[in-house]
Amino acid sequence: MRHQNIAARVLNQPLLLEPGYARVFIGALAPRLGIATLQDETGLVETQEKLRMRADSFDPDRPRNRPYEVMNGIAVIPVEGSLVHKFGHLQPYSGMTGYDGIIARIEDALRDNTVTGILLDIDSPGGEVSGCFDTARRIHELRGIKPIGSIAYDMAASAAMAIHSSTDFRYTTATARSGSVGVVMMHASFERQLEEAGIDVTLIHSGAFKVDGNPYKNLPTQVLERFQSESDRLRQAFAGMVADQIGLSAEAVLATEAAIYTGQDAIDVGFADELINGHDMLAAFSDYVQTTQTIGVSTMTDSTKKPVAQQQQATTETPASNAGAEQEQIVDTVTIAADAAAAEQARVAGILRCEEAEGRTKLAQHLAFNTRMSVEDAKAALAAADEAPKAANNSLLDAAMGNTKQPKIGADNGSADGDPEKPDPSVALISDYRKFTGRAAK
Repeated sequence: MRHQNIAARVLNQPLLLEPGYARVFIGALAPRLGIATLQDETGLVETQEKLRMRADSFDPDRPRNRPYEVMNGIAVIPVEGSLVHKFGHLQPYSGMTGYDGIIARIEDALRDNTVTGILLDIDSPGGEVSGCFDTARRIHELRGIKPIGSIAYDMAASAAMAIHSSTDFRYTTATARSGSVGVVMMHASFERQLEEAGIDVTLIHSGAFKVDGNPYKNLPTQVLERFQSESDRLRQAFAGMVADQIGLSAEAVLATEAAIYTGQDAIDVGFADELINGHDMLAAFSDYVQTTQTIGVSTMTDSTKKPVAQQQQATTETPASNAGAEQEQIVDTVTIAADAAAAEQARVAGILRCEEAEGRTKLAQHLAFNTRMSVEDAKAALAAADEAPKAANNSLLDAAMGNTKQPKIGADNGSADGDPEKPDPSVALISDYRKFTGRAAK
């Protein structure tokens, strides 16, 4: 019964799977479902024995399957094997990762105060359409709270490419395969096998389309055309979503024709931003997180990612007649980051040193360091605020003297308080000095 449930989820259903993996998947199920041959879109027919050999030689669940970890402030979230809807497991399990588990781990990391950034470690050929688009869009919505990056290490194909495209910044290794922005659908027919076995299957149904794609008959032409139409529609939506999340045109993504790109080729087409050694992914993403914390996540996200992707789009949209008129510009991420940091420093200095900040130091510091307010807006806010009372510039001696009653010495009569009847003690002191020393007091 379990095998029949699996067959129901993969046969006659659109899947976002890399074609080679689709062959392996069917190869593993073939003996249990009675599938004798597999015919692909090119007409290649493979026997059950060859399919079984493919399945035996492929292990989608790598031994580096690991739990959620935080290393140097980076939450590393593995996305491995087949991607499935409503899996019910938080972690990758038995060669599969659930879309629900991916979102749950990301949202948990966003709430974790010890986490400064999130890195999706992707090694997946793709999976189910159900849940895929919602998951990718949800990750895209969560961008900006904390930096979210992803690395194809060593595959981010089809549904996994949808997840890959939804992050702020994408890495790839030299051998990683990215892309396959397309749709595949499989149909198994047991019609000839049933005929040879002398078994007649009658489907009693209401509704002309109720039993379309059933496994007991070869696929009728009109049903095939309808399935193809649905596949094309999904591909358009898939390409549009990837294009929007990366910053390419939908036409540029569709032009890849669901091809898979390795290493630098993925960067050239716009599916990745940086080529790194997989062992350096934590260090590389830590540097990215520190840069975003310096100049702001939104600034980094908008201005420093996808340099090649933007370049690819510009090349696609430039008329052929003007192709040689302008020199190709390569955006230097480090230079842009430095320029943005300098601009931020200038903004902070402009607020703290403006005339309106005088007497309103605390408010000026708040506007400079805790908001993204421009210098002009900050000046207006400071001007509208009440000026803080100026503190008296008195020393401790001034304060002490202010609390002590001072003697009042008359100017001419040598009396205290201006009363001639009361001799001033200071006058008497000077007189005694002259009497005993014979000298005038200085």
